[in-house]
Amino acid sequence: MIFLACVGLLFLMAMGLQRLTPNPLPLSQAIDLETHGLANEARRIFAVVPSAALIALTVLTVGVSVAWNRLQEPEIIVPERQSYMMFPRSFGSWYGDFTRLDPAVETVLGADDYVAATYRNSLDGSTFQFFSAYYQDQTNGGGLHSPEVCLPNGGWEVYSLAPYQVDMTDVGYGVFELNRAVIQKGMHNQLVYYWFEQRGKRMTNDFLTKLSVLKDAWTIHRKDGAIVRFVIDIENGDEAEADRRLQAIMKDVLVPLPRFLPE
Repeated sequence: MIFLACVGLLFLMAMGLQRLTPNPLPLSQAIDLETHGLANEARRIFAVVPSAALIALTVLTVGVSVAWNRLQEPEIIVPERQSYMMFPRSFGSWYGDFTRLDPAVETVLGADDYVAATYRNSLDGSTFQFFSAYYQDQTNGGGLHSPEVCLPNGGWEVYSLAPYQVDMTDVGYGVFELNRAVIQKGMHNQLVYYWFEQRGKRMTNDFLTKLSVLKDAWTIHRKDGAIVRFVIDIENGDEAEADRRLQAIMKDVLVPLPRFLPE
């Protein structure tokens, strides 16, 4: 609409400037508008024979559009959950430092609740980061933001990214697939695990996650969901050791997580 309005204003300005010339031309000549024979060409449209497939598709499109507009969305359930303000500050020898995001980042994130914490081990000084953003309704302005987009904006480069399977059977999550990324900034490398926690399902593809929200809105009347992310330093370039350490950490953190991300 704005584009069309700008085109109209430019057209009116051009007409006004043309009127100011010593010998203004008629509008048809000024814009080089040739209409001779246009009526005969326009009548050719009546000679087009519509195909049965085109008619069927048109009827189907109109029918679906009318039905969708008349269909009432089911009442959405928002499950009870604990606020991330109550998320554990410690796990064994790990103690967390909780921070708030920059207000501009919070606005872009659009989450109803989130936790951003850096945990430090009191025994060896090592750290890991835990972040999760929760959305009550992922179709009403709020939505998940993939780290594939936000990590480069933080100065980090994604060195590798691929699905990766972990076994969290000991803590009730079973075997599931997550996204595993190695990111780097200068000489500093980190290992990232993240996935989309969707009403008891762990998903790795953000597009399929959005489709599952639409399906579950009608089947179980829920639109809530979250992103879960862990980050740990890769020491001495040993990715396998970083995987081992991070999965051990996950087994501690995932135990209380269902209180904050209901299935």
